[in-house]
Amino acid sequence: MKRRNSENEALPGYREALEELELLVAKIEDPSTKIEDIAPIVKRSLELTGKCRDELRKYGDEIDKLQNG
Repeated sequence: MKRRNSENEALPGYREALEELELLVAKIEDPSTKIEDIAPIVKRSLELTGKCRDELRKYGDEIDKLQNG
């Protein structure tokens, strides 16, 4: 099940989130990106980063449980 962000938009899975993050970083680094467009890009980046962090933490916890039996 996909988590929803504050604007009721479904967050993608881990791999999709990473791919979108790469695109967003490229937009931020693009000199033609207008300064007023940066804030929404950063906001979305933070949402996606949180999603990735949550996924990594979840699987890390599962691995710890398996190792500690």
